[in-house]
Amino acid sequence: MKYNFDEIIDRRGTATVAYEGQRKVYDYENLEPFWIADMDIKTPDFIIDHLKNKLDQAHFGYLVWKQDEYLNAIKHWYKTRFSVNVQKNDIYYVPSILFTVTEVIREFTKEGEGVLIHTPSYNAFINLIEGNNRRLVESPLIKTENGYELDKAQFEKMAAQDDVKVLVLCNPHNPTGKVWTKEECEFMKEVCEKNDVFIVSDEIHMDFVRSEKGFYSMTNQMKLDSPILVVTGLGKTFNLASLASSYMITKHRYFTLQFNRKLATYYGLAAANTLAVEAVKVAYTQAGDWVDQLNQHIERNMDILDDFIKSEMPEQLTFIKPDSTYLAWIDFSKSGFNESEVQKALQSVGKIATGIGNSFEISESHHFRMNLACSEEKLVNGLEAIKKSFTALSNNKI
Repeated sequence: MKYNFDEIIDRRGTATVAYEGQRKVYDYENLEPFWIADMDIKTPDFIIDHLKNKLDQAHFGYLVWKQDEYLNAIKHWYKTRFSVNVQKNDIYYVPSILFTVTEVIREFTKEGEGVLIHTPSYNAFINLIEGNNRRLVESPLIKTENGYELDKAQFEKMAAQDDVKVLVLCNPHNPTGKVWTKEECEFMKEVCEKNDVFIVSDEIHMDFVRSEKGFYSMTNQMKLDSPILVVTGLGKTFNLASLASSYMITKHRYFTLQFNRKLATYYGLAAANTLAVEAVKVAYTQAGDWVDQLNQHIERNMDILDDFIKSEMPEQLTFIKPDSTYLAWIDFSKSGFNESEVQKALQSVGKIATGIGNSFEISESHHFRMNLACSEEKLVNGLEAIKKSFTALSNNKI
């Protein structure tokens, strides 16, 4: 393998949320982080070198983001990776993914009205819906032996409610790692179109799809003025989350007009991040091989986790290996312990921080989420810590 994804990365003392942000979430400090969705993997050297060269320019005034090199890089990535022809006029720089999702919610719903999500759900979606005084409407995924499936009847029933006007789609899905099929995307689009529901699709994990069918973007469903918007960026794939910027793709002229007007005259956020724009130019033209090898590394880590649970903890844990993302959604219901007990053990005995299940689920949770974008050594140590934690629980030593 050309790239070394097993290099040990020590991010302590760098003001990274994975370490320094633990006190806001956990009862214990100095935990080994497997929780927040950024990687213990370096941004590739060719991106860093490009940004260093840009820094040597030594001036960073206001930037015109609408450059052919930037737009063509995005077009190239979608064409070569996903076989999608994206039009340059449909691409727009945006401050962040969650900002864009929020603006869709604000534009197409009023306070008290419903926003549809699939549960379990990326916790930020839940926070945005509740924080904007909208009603959270669940479309629960069905758990099967082969993964998670869309409950079509339930989805159609929820979308048909009079006050439901937005679907926030996580594509691929976080936290389950579900890859939405073309048929499912077509079904959701048809149901939403029939019921006047606008779809905003967060596709930040699009580069981590490892299934044979690959990734199916909602950009495939767009026609002129289709009520669909895709928003994504480099944050997850290239570990650039703190370069706070993203881009959206849409053919919906009304929303685009309203959104860009508000950016300039209401929020004052029309200025683009020079380094983020430059990162797109180099990442989307040079990083195909790097991303392929990164996915091989993550798949290997998923296999290690799967084998460990089956051989070492089959009575306590259940895991369905996902076809996408670098996140593992682990079920501990067989253990008989509740979430409070499990989290106390993981933190106090295992000394690790995992994603707390109830932040992704509306009801009581029997899951935790684990980030596998790390070295094999860190993963193996984390798995031993999980086993140690459940052993302590079983022996009443908590």
